Amino acid sequence: MNSNSRAFNLEHQRLWLLPQKAIYWQKKKTLLVADLHIGKSSHFRKNGVAVPEEVAQTNLNTLDEVIELTEADHLIILGDLFHSNINKEWNQFINWRKNKRQLEVSLVIGNHDILETTNYHQGIINVFSKLSAGPFLFVHDINQHQDLSKSNRYILSGHIHPAVQLKGRGRQIMKLPCFYFGTEYGILPAFGEFTGTHVIEPSEKDDIFIIAHSKIVSQNELKY
Repeated sequence: MNSNSRAFNLEHQRLWLLPQKAIYWQKKKTLLVADLHIGKSSHFRKNGVAVPEEVAQTNLNTLDEVIELTEADHLIILGDLFHSNINKEWNQFINWRKNKRQLEVSLVIGNHDILETTNYHQGIINVFSKLSAGPFLFVHDINQHQDLSKSNRYILSGHIHPAVQLKGRGRQIMKLPCFYFGTEYGILPAFGEFTGTHVIEPSEKDDIFIIAHSKIVSQNELKY
């Protein structure tokens, strides 16, 4: 990993938190991302909202970057790979996937993943409603898995697009994406560039790692 990444031990596993808003699970050579929302820019343009066409390719370029950095064997997407119905950005993704056949790709279905199963098979993607691996349970929306007492695994999820709001000395306000780790579950930031964020209010027991200036910083360490 490079100096911008942050090592974090969770459930006796070494995880690397990456400023590209991804997690690398070192032992399993697995890359974790959530909420790519590929196709969202085309969906918005179709409905009259001006969004740059380059958004989708930027997401794929960033995926290439982190796969090359980590040399991951497996990519697990914690939901919302694609934003809506088929559009040309899906074809961009399929072309990208054809050049990554050596990479195993698994998708935990999110609320935006409405494509037919055959489309995911076209992309050589394993599809799950939830996925267990080692000490972790991967889901999309933690709000649909509130009965945590019955799970003997730590839950990692997406969907919420977590961020924290910081107030500077000059009364300026910054909203920055973050990784959230509570006592029973964690939430990844949205990987996609055109996704928005939701401000969370962590407790003192939670571990929060903020993505600031392309670095990972603990909330307790951040000076502003």
